Amino acid sequence: MKPSLLVLALIALLGLTACGSKKKAAPLALDQRVPTAQDAPGSKPDPVEKRVTVTGPDEFISRLGERFVNPTRQDVREFKSAGFVRAVHDTRFIPNEPGGPHTKNAVHIFSLVMQFRSADGAEKALELLHADSLRPCPRSCAFHVTEVDPDVHGAQGVRRYASAENIKATGDEGPPRDLYEIQFADGPFAYRVQLAGPPGKVSQDKAEEIAKKLYDRVAGAPPKA
Repeated sequence: MKPSLLVLALIALLGLTACGSKKKAAPLALDQRVPTAQDAPGSKPDPVEKRVTVTGPDEFISRLGERFVNPTRQDVREFKSAGFVRAVHDTRFIPNEPGGPHTKNAVHIFSLVMQFRSADGAEKALELLHADSLRPCPRSCAFHVTEVDPDVHGAQGVRRYASAENIKATGDEGPPRDLYEIQFADGPFAYRVQLAGPPGKVSQDKAEEIAKKLYDRVAGAPPKA
């Protein structure tokens, strides 16, 4: 007796489900978890600010501590107890013209990836990152800081904007600046992506686009031995 149409349909459906099942993410090394040209088309590695890789909390604080706004002593204590393993900080730039040279006023992408012994450690680091990103500068500060809600899975975000008027009023130095920061955690990894440049050259949408592509590429990927 021939199988009924219903049975054949169920067999076909099961086959499609099996074929469409998600493959387990392949392991990724730490330096494979920073944004690339795949995540930020048109961007290039920064020829001035080279990639920095650190191991252990003390080396992290001594070499990358200046990358934070104004961490407290309590932040440092909590960070040291979070099971930090290693981190990489990377910088890319988007030329003012496609294929153009690196310039100081080009849009830059600053990324930080930290690996911890556990997912709890990465979540704690995410809390510290976000709290620090909302703080004003240690002294006078031209930056206006606002919290944003990025359209990236489980992410938090901040905008730090320094207008020409605020720079003049506070006596700060440097050109007007706009920066969008997006932070997220995935397993034992904590990520921070910053898109910075002159006002009008960066946007929350662009920062989200880069962070979202990065998240889609690294989500669920275990550490590479």
